Formats: sequence, structure tokens, C-alpha cells
Amino acid sequence: MIAKQKTDTLQVIGVNKPPRSVLTPLEKTLYYCCVGYIGLLTLNIVLSSFFGFSLATNYISDLGSARFIPFPYFHDAVCVFGGIVSLPFNYFVRKKLRIVYKSSKHSTLFVECGFALGIVGNVGYIFLGVFSLDRAGPGQLFHGLTALFSLSGYAISIFFYGLNIVLSHKCKLKNLGIFGMVVPISLLVLFFVFSIPVIEWSLLCSILVFLVLLNFYMFKV
Repeated sequence: MIAKQKTDTLQVIGVNKPPRSVLTPLEKTLYYCCVGYIGLLTLNIVLSSFFGFSLATNYISDLGSARFIPFPYFHDAVCVFGGIVSLPFNYFVRKKLRIVYKSSKHSTLFVECGFALGIVGNVGYIFLGVFSLDRAGPGQLFHGLTALFSLSGYAISIFFYGLNIVLSHKCKLKNLGIFGMVVPISLLVLFFVFSIPVIEWSLLCSILVFLVLLNFYMFKV
């Protein structure tokens, strides 16, 4: 019964569980590194909550400041790790979408746009760990730019990947593609307008949800 409910949930969001396939050692390592990143991020948030950190009142970047958290270097390391892990993942997404939807005239353009902007997000996230709030640069310039590149790069990259998925006639992930086209980019705009912590966290969650589900489909695990 539990297995059936899980399968039904995946089908609702448009992710039909693919048959298991043999992963290469690199793909298997990459998959579990992505899972590990989410685990580390969750652990960081839980531990920080014991020191007064709140998703409702604190921005993501506050995790990397000694003014709020006694262990800011943990967040910095998580950012660097997440950015490094997502670089090869972005490559595999590009490769597999091009193969699956190679007959679509939309595939090359949208996948390449998603890939390029994904690289911007990846690199931005790595440097977000380098230029945390405690090392933000003059007027927090370095931190502000890396945060902008990171969030914008990921959100717009997901928009193009979602666009590719929705417009490709062989697509099996229509609902996930629509989610990628609408939710992250809308939350990005809302965050630019209102700059509220809960919107920033919602944006991060939407990015992770899309990437986790796409990860699940791409690596067939």
C-alpha cells in the first residue's frame, strides 16, 4: 500500500518511476553527493535553530555569519560543496535531455540556455561560500553579486529546462516542467520586489524540489 501511494504521488507530478538502470560509478557518486548536500543543508538549519535561527526571520545568508550562528563555516562549506556537486549534475542533465528529446527543434536552444545559466548558478553558489556575510566585501558587494548570480542562475536555468520539457513532444515530465517554468522564476521576482526571508527560503525549496525530481528521473534510481 505504501509503495502504491508513493508511485501515485510521483505520477501526479508527472514523474513516472523509470525502470532501474545500472549507474556508472561517477553517476552513483554524483547522485548520493546530491542527496548528501540536502542532508547537510537540513542539518545546518536544524542545528542553527537551537541558536535562535528562524526561517521566518532570517535570510539564507545569515547561516554564514557569526553574528547569527556560532559555526558559520559549516554553511560556507555546504555552499561550496553544493556548487561543486551541481556542476557535473548540470552536465548530465544537458546530456540526457539532448538525447531524450533530440528530435525536438526546441531541444538544443533551451537545453543550452539552461546549461549555461546553470553554470552561472553553480559558480555563484561556490563563491557564495567564499564571500559569506562575514567576508562580504565593500558594502557587501561581493556577497550580493554571488547571491544574485546563484539564485538567478538556478531559477532561470530551471525555467529553460522546464520550457524544453514542456515543449518537447516526447516529454514524460509535463507537470514537473510546468512547475519549473512557473514557480522558481515567480518566487525570484517576488523576492526581488519584497526581499522577505520566507520568500527566499521558498525559492530555495522550489529549486531543490525541481532538481531532486529531475535527478530522480535522470539517474533512474
